[in-house]
Amino acid sequence: MVRPSRHDLALFGALVLVMLATRTHYVSNLVHLPDTSLASFFVLGFFVRRPWAFAGLFLLAVVIDFIMIGWLGRSSFCVTPAYWMLAPAYGTMWLAGRFGAERLGPVASALPLLLLLLVAAAFLSQLFSSGGFYFLGDRFADPSLAGFLPRLARHFPLTLYSTLLWSAVAAGVYGLLSTARSLFAARASR
Repeated sequence: MVRPSRHDLALFGALVLVMLATRTHYVSNLVHLPDTSLASFFVLGFFVRRPWAFAGLFLLAVVIDFIMIGWLGRSSFCVTPAYWMLAPAYGTMWLAGRFGAERLGPVASALPLLLLLLVAAAFLSQLFSSGGFYFLGDRFADPSLAGFLPRLARHFPLTLYSTLLWSAVAAGVYGLLSTARSLFAARASR
C-alpha cells in the first residue's frame, strides 16, 4: 500500500477545513461564502487521485450533514432516500478532476479545456443530486421532466457559480505556490 504524501495530506486537510467552513453554514452565513462541495471534489480528484481521499471527503460531507440536522436542528428536508445520489454527484466531480489531471495537466494552456470539463461535470453532478432529489426523494407529487427543468434552471446557476469560484480560488493558490516554489528553487541554486 502506498502511503499518502505530505502534499496529499496537506491538500486533503485544506479541503476538509474549507468544507467545514462552507458546508456547516456557520462561517459561510457570517461572511456569505457559497458551498465548496463540488469544487472540493474536483480539486481533490485533480491533485489527490487516491480513492481513500474521495471516501474521506465524502464521509466528511455526510457527517457534517447529519450533525447539522441531528444535533444542531437544521432542516432535514433534503435528506430523503435520494440523499445517496450525492455519491455519484461527487464522484462525477472527483473523476472529472482525475481526468483533467491525467489528460490535460496543471498548465495554463489547458485552462479553457479544464473550464469546459468543470462546467460539464458540474452540470452532470447537478443532474445526479437535484434530479435524484426531485425524482427519487418522495417530496414532489408526480415528478416529471417538465417539472424538473425549471428547478434545474433555477438552482444550477448558483451551483455553477460556487463551483467556478472555489475552483478559481484553488487554481490561484496553486499558481501562487508554484511561482513561490520556482522562486525559492532559483534562489537556492545561486
